[in-house]
This record gives sequence, C-alpha cells and structure tokens, in this order.
Amino acid sequence: MHLIHFTPLALAGLAVSAPATKLYVSSYTGDIHILNLTSTANSSYNLGHIPTNRGCGDNATWLELDLKHQNLFSLDEGILTGNGSLTSFKINEDGDRNGSLTQVSHITIPNAPVHSALLEGDNGIQLLAVAHYAWALTTYKVDPLTAALTLYQSFNFTQAAPGPRANRQKAPHPHQVLLDPFGKYLVIPDLGSDLLRIFHFNRSSLAVSERPSVPVPPGSGPRHGAFEPIQKVPIVITTPYSTHSHLRALRRHDSHNNNSLAASSSSTAAAAAATPPPALKPSGSIKITLKARYHLVSELASTLSTYTLSHLPHDAGLNFTLLSTQPATGPSTDPVFSGNAPAEIHVAPPGKGKHETQLIVSNRNATFFKDAKNPDPANKTRILSDTLATFSFPSSSAKNSTTTTTNNDKKAVFNSLSPAGGSFPRQFSLNKIGDLVAVGLQNSGRVVVYSRDVASGKIGDEAVADYEGLGA
Repeated sequence: MHLIHFTPLALAGLAVSAPATKLYVSSYTGDIHILNLTSTANSSYNLGHIPTNRGCGDNATWLELDLKHQNLFSLDEGILTGNGSLTSFKINEDGDRNGSLTQVSHITIPNAPVHSALLEGDNGIQLLAVAHYAWALTTYKVDPLTAALTLYQSFNFTQAAPGPRANRQKAPHPHQVLLDPFGKYLVIPDLGSDLLRIFHFNRSSLAVSERPSVPVPPGSGPRHGAFEPIQKVPIVITTPYSTHSHLRALRRHDSHNNNSLAASSSSTAAAAAATPPPALKPSGSIKITLKARYHLVSELASTLSTYTLSHLPHDAGLNFTLLSTQPATGPSTDPVFSGNAPAEIHVAPPGKGKHETQLIVSNRNATFFKDAKNPDPANKTRILSDTLATFSFPSSSAKNSTTTTTNNDKKAVFNSLSPAGGSFPRQFSLNKIGDLVAVGLQNSGRVVVYSRDVASGKIGDEAVADYEGLGA
C-alpha cells in the first residue's frame, strides 16, 4: 500500500448549516480525491466520494486552495521521477460538475516540494511560495483569473555539517512556508538545519529576499508552525504620561480602520496594510510595536514551543522571543510517546465570547489509544489510534487585556488527548467556526471528521463521518 498524504483544504468555508462542503484530498497514489460532506436534518453527516483527478503527478504531497478565485494548486513530490511538479486547476462549480477540476498548468519544479503558501500582491497578481524538503524555496507568479503559473525566484540552502540527528539532518529540509500575520515576512521551519528561515515579502514587486535566520534548539527538527491571529495592535508604554488619552485615540483609530491588521491563512490574501495610528505628542515616551505569537511543533524533539515575534526596524527581519517549550503530547510519561513525531498544528477559532487561543497538534507514531471506537459506525472492531492534542493559550487579542506579558500567559496549557481515528494523522483541517475537524490518516488511508466543542476545545471521541480506501 502506498503512503497516503492528505492535505487539509476546502474547509475554510464550512459551516454546520451548509448542505454540502467539499474536501480535496491528495495522496501518494497520484490522485486528488474530492469528498462531499453533507449534513442532515438530524445533525448527522455523510462523507461521499466524487470521481478523482489524476493530473497532479504520481506523489501529490500538498494542495493549496484559493476559494476566492476557484483555483487549486497541487505539489507532486517527485519520489519516483527525481523532479517535482506543480499543477494548477480551475474548480468547476457550475451545473452538475460538482467541484470537479480542469487542469490549467503543469510545470516541472525542483525535487521534493512539501508545502506552499499563496500570497497576494498589490497589483492583482499572486505569488505561490513553495518549500522543498530537498533544500530549496521557489516562488511562482500566478494569474488568479486563469491559474496560469510562471517561475519567478529560486533559492537553494546549504549547511556546513550534519545536525545532531544525523540520520535526519544531513542537509537543510525546509518543511513549511507561512506568511506572518502582518503580511511582510515568510517563516520557513527547516527541519534539517534547526532554523526558522526568514524572507521579506515585497507586495509591490512580489520579490522575496532572505533575512537572518532564527536558530532553534539543536536536534529539535522544526516542522510546522502557526501564527496566532491578531485583531489589535499591542501597545508598549514606557511612561505613564498621557496614557489614557493615547488609548482613547487608538480606540478611535481602530474603529475607523477595521482592516488595520487582518490575519492571513494558507489560502487567502495577505494582511492588508494599516493606516498609521494617531501620532500624539506627550512629554513622555510612548512606543507602538507590532507583535504576534508563533506556535511551533518540532518533529524530532516532539515539542510545542511558543514565541513572541516582532518586526525589526527598516525591514531587517523578525525578532523571536521564546516563551515556553513543552511535550507535544502534554505531560504524559507513557512510554508509547517515546517515538512520537508531531506533524501539524492549527490555531482553532475561539468560541463566542472567548478570549483564549486554542491549539491543536496532530501526533504520529504513538498509538496511545489502544481501544478507540472505529470511525465506521457499522464496524464494531476497536482500533489503535494516534492522537490529537489540544492546548489553550491566553490570546493577545483579548479585550481589556494588558499589554505586558504575565506569568500566566507564557505557556500553553495542555487540555486533552483525543483519538485521531487511525494511524499517522499527517494533516488536519478545521471548518470556519471550528466545530468540525477533518483528519487525514496517512497509514490508514482514511479521512475522519470529528465534532469539536468550540467553547471548551474538546474534540469528540466518536467520528461524525469517515471515508476509507483512499489508497492501494
């Protein structure tokens, strides 16, 4: 059986009340599967299969979805051919074509593409940035109306010597590319070099340019990260003079500038530029700074780390400050976690009235659940299952929060472990309101959908829908 690699897509617009939602799933069989998630009057769900598309290459490793323009981009890792490929599709929603795909472009690219991010430029043209596990970053201009692709830039990475985990760190291994919440920098976790590689993004020219990398603990193997959405500009006040009047002015500014900082996602536009905050002239010193939080899972160390980040002056790069590091599976000392390999992390939408960040991490190669319920309700056979770990973290966008970091908000709080529905949950996605989680199980060849309590963050133990047989 070929390895199955599922890609979390098409869930951004999912709502419980929607009659149907499509999930696009890629696999190492070379197929893009289209799954139709439907809900019924009694709040149950069904996951049906729509005919597949084989135009993406033999080892489809990642999908990037542009819902606004109805475009889909597929990466082929090129395990069998030695070269990767990038394919773009238009999504057909008219008539009875039901989300089927029409291929637009298919180009050969460097080997081992594993992740991409779609960026919005100022001129209506998009940029697709691609991280290659075989030590490279490439970028491609995209015409959003036609999905046509053109190679733009290419960067090859090197390292002087193998890392502490020589079997996995003989060379650079970029594993993800993600735009920061301010729309200015790309952050690329490099599993082989134990670095966060930083690139500045010029929205006018679409050019990216390298900035100083940020080291992480040797041998940790950073894999994927997630930014905490920002709704408000944090304020650092170095003198109490005119504090209240300045805060009032900033609130007025926020109310007239709702797009001052819009959080970016893997398939939507980058953050919109904000108009400058009001300039006050107190006799003291007041400093306005842009800050965010970045949550990183490291595969080789099996850890979850949280950083604050801020922009350096003159577009010189990003400054990361480590707040905490803890096991990606929580405090459990069960020996089953000795070989755990965390894969994916997402920041979940907070519940209504909630002001804390909730994190979900998928953990592979650690079958903590020995007697989990079978996702197929007709099959009573219990299964072994890897885990989804949930954490909570006080949000930097909470109303009436102070601007100083307290001892209580430096470390994500472990909440619970939930079954992933099978073996190797390499990727997962949440819907827009966060009450459904779709999990792609690489070794099980299955997609499983779980319900999630938005208020508590608790993921259900029983699947609400599943689909098997997505590989052979």
